[in-house]
Amino acid sequence: MALPLEHWQVGPANRWSYQHVDQLVPTVAVSRAAGEPSALAERPVSLDGLPPSAAASVAALLERGWVDGLAVVRDGALVLERYCNGMTARTLHLSQSVGKSVLGLLVGVLVDTGRLDPDAPVVEHVPEVAGSGYDGARVQHLLDMTAAVDFVEDYADFWRYDVACGWHPPAPGADARSILRFLPTIGPAAWGHGERFHYATPNTDLLGVVAERAGGAPLAELLGRDLWTPLGAAQDAELTVDPCGTAAIGGGFCATLRDYARLGALVADGGRGVVSSAWVGGLGAGDDAAFVRGTAPATESGASSYGRQWWRRDGRTMARGIHGQLVAADPAAGVTVVVLSSWPTATDPGLEAAHRSLVARLGDALAS
Repeated sequence: MALPLEHWQVGPANRWSYQHVDQLVPTVAVSRAAGEPSALAERPVSLDGLPPSAAASVAALLERGWVDGLAVVRDGALVLERYCNGMTARTLHLSQSVGKSVLGLLVGVLVDTGRLDPDAPVVEHVPEVAGSGYDGARVQHLLDMTAAVDFVEDYADFWRYDVACGWHPPAPGADARSILRFLPTIGPAAWGHGERFHYATPNTDLLGVVAERAGGAPLAELLGRDLWTPLGAAQDAELTVDPCGTAAIGGGFCATLRDYARLGALVADGGRGVVSSAWVGGLGAGDDAAFVRGTAPATESGASSYGRQWWRRDGRTMARGIHGQLVAADPAAGVTVVVLSSWPTATDPGLEAAHRSLVARLGDALAS
């Protein structure tokens, strides 16, 4: 299907495009090694077997929530799995900012193995951003979204950065044609590094460059070797790259529903030796004072904190992406809920509330 590149991320085009990203923008494989994937036993629970409130939440979301895939895992077993809009068990689906959280786990592996120091200055790894708003920032500031940079995550005006990522055709007013050309153009904010939570996708893409230079390999190779294969993924994932080959990990990760479920179950189970329990325990747990002082969407997200590229909300650790992407891990209940969607708009307060209700009701039902 031929789609104008400037429209592929929004509805109705994204009903098709989120499942066919490799036909629209350049991608590279995040490979899993040969061998059997990790066990994901199937113990299906019918909607009739759930409490009425939980069953109603599932049915309503499937009917009106622009859902492409829904999976629920309890104690390592797949208990609920639904596909819509032509998606199948082998379809790779774009997860938008869930990719940030995938990177947060990889960085944990690099830190655990001594290849990356969170206290290191960013310019030590990426000297190209010296003199920009990132000068003086440390890796931890990128991880927790507390780098003091003058970039506003306004989805109505995000197209200039999309041009740099290769997600939008070149246009007047967008001079940078790659991520590493765009990042040095970002100036400093009016506050200091570490003082405020300030969500900005370029932070994550810069963190991806830091990771690959600390790890000594392209980001897709590191992800495949150090996370995707040890995770036991059943299928290769994909990662979009800019015109110069730099990974757009801040929003360009694509995988199957079941492999996202494996990822969430890994978090719910404390890392399972793939990532240390100490790192996983800190996901979503950033600086509370910086979060309270944060800029939008911190005050609009309904979350209680953010750290290591993950959110905390309602006692759960969450990876979230625009247009309805969600991986919610509840370690206490041993329950993971994954929703892959193609909402027409980037954000939707009503559907956000429906996601929260679904996660809470399924968690309560399955934990009991």
